[in-house]
Formats: sequence, C-alpha cells, structure tokens
Amino acid sequence: MKRFILLSFVILSFISCSSDDNSDDGTQNPTQNQEPIIGTWNLAKDNGFDVNACTGQSEYVFTSDGKFTFTEYSTVNNQCTLNSQNSHNGEWTNNNDGTYYIKRHGYTSGTDAPISFDNNNQDMIIGRYTWARQ
Repeated sequence: MKRFILLSFVILSFISCSSDDNSDDGTQNPTQNQEPIIGTWNLAKDNGFDVNACTGQSEYVFTSDGKFTFTEYSTVNNQCTLNSQNSHNGEWTNNNDGTYYIKRHGYTSGTDAPISFDNNNQDMIIGRYTWARQ
C-alpha cells in the first residue's frame, strides 16, 4: 500500500508540471514583447526585384537600446565595395503608429519613416526596399 501511495504521488508530481511557455506577464517568452524591428536585416529586394549578391550584403542592425547601424555595399568596377560614405549609425524610436523615428548620428533631426513588416516579421519594408531578417 505504501508503494502505491508513493507511486501515485510521483505520478501526480509529473502530471502537475506543465511545459506551457505562455505566460500572461511575458516572462517566459522574452521575444514576445520585442519590437519587430530589432535584429539584423539584409537587403533582399529593390522595387520588388531581387538584388545581386553584392548589394544583398547591405545591412541594417537594429538593437534593443534604440540604436542602429547601416552598412551599404555596391558594385564598383565589377567589384563588391563597402560604400563607407553612405554607411552610418543612428537612433530609432517606435512611434506606435506604423512609423519609426529614424535619426542618423551627426544630424540635428531625423524623420518619421513608414516601416512595415511582412511574412511573420521576417521581411521589413522601407519604401521600395525589402529587407530580410537574418
């Protein structure tokens, strides 16, 4: 009888444990409340057309502390080249209206840029450009 009670207790202990990661306060899934813009994005399309391997190395990196870096690559004389004049750092803020305030370092003001997300937040659309999450 003691073994039956002990075995029942052990079985109930395992049954009462749950692997449910959904929590009302968001503590179990830290990415649940993360801004969709946060991450590394590579250029995938320009005006709906695929970009070449060189241009596809162009990259945005948005971090959770409200900062970003942009690195642009282009083909010059048949060689893939970092365009350091067009690469820059800056800051971002979500305006909570479908736009993000983007300000490049060294500038006194920024701009409200309409940025949308598609494909379950795996694609970021800025103007005519589509960026793929890495």
